[in-house]
This record gives sequence, structure tokens and C-alpha cells, in this order.
Amino acid sequence: MLKDYLQLCWLSGYPEDLPSDRKFLFSNLGAYLLLGLFIQANISDPIEAFVQIFIEVIITIIFMAGLLLNDRSTYNFERFLTAILVCENFVYTLGLPILFWYILAKGSDYANYPIYFGIALIVWSVAIIAHLLKGLFNLNWKVSASLSMLYFVLTYFGSFGILLLTGL
Repeated sequence: MLKDYLQLCWLSGYPEDLPSDRKFLFSNLGAYLLLGLFIQANISDPIEAFVQIFIEVIITIIFMAGLLLNDRSTYNFERFLTAILVCENFVYTLGLPILFWYILAKGSDYANYPIYFGIALIVWSVAIIAHLLKGLFNLNWKVSASLSMLYFVLTYFGSFGILLLTGL
């Protein structure tokens, strides 16, 4: 089942044909929380990282629910959430060595290189989400890319903004 979902990370495969399994969904949710917490805790305060990851998950669920309710295809919720989590976990896993490289390269002549690779991973993540949206909702690339950018901004900058507003 993981192989079917990982095809999406290479912008191939069809999200509507994916199998769904609740155990697989929850294991990917757990992996997303752990990977995200590990990455965020190395960037900021561990408590702040913990809260931010949970806010990201809540924003992701609300964003997906809104799209699925608008499309009247709520039966795809589990499949869509699993696909996003698997792909985000894949990108997070690729980002771990870049994070360590960034931490070790601080203050050196090579400090900018991990940032470039990180930006490339962000662009790839946005492209993956656009591919998922295009496949599940039969959208054109412009609309799916726009929604993917909106998802990225809401999830990552939105969670950061909520943390700032709450004073954490």
C-alpha cells in the first residue's frame, strides 16, 4: 500500500484509485507528528513546536474537509488525508539531512546551500499537493497549483500566525 501512495510523490499514479486503510492513515498521522515535531523542535522551542504541529494537522483537516464538502465527495476524505500525509512524510524525511546540514553549516561559507535544497523541497511539496488536487477533483493545473499554494500558506504560515496571536 505504501508503494501505491509513494508513486504520488513522483507526480505519477492516480489518487482516486488508491486503497484506504484506517490503520495506515493513523500510522502516517503518527509519523507526520513525530517527524514534524522533530524538525520543528530543532528550529524552535519544543512546546511551541508541539503546538504548531497540531495546528498544522487541524488546518490540513479543515482545508481538506472544505474541499471535499464543496465537491460533495466526502467519501474520499480518508484517502485524501492519507495521500497528503504520506507525501508530506516523504518530503519531511528528505528534509531531515538538510536540517542537520543547515545546523552544522551555520556561520560557514556553505550555510546557504541547505536553504536552497529546502526551497526545492518546498516547491516539490507544493507540486505534489497540486498533483493530488488535480487528480482527485479533476482540476486544471492552474487551479490545483493555486489551491496547493493556498494550502501551503494556510498550513505553515497560518500555524505560525496562530502561535504569534496566542503568544506562544
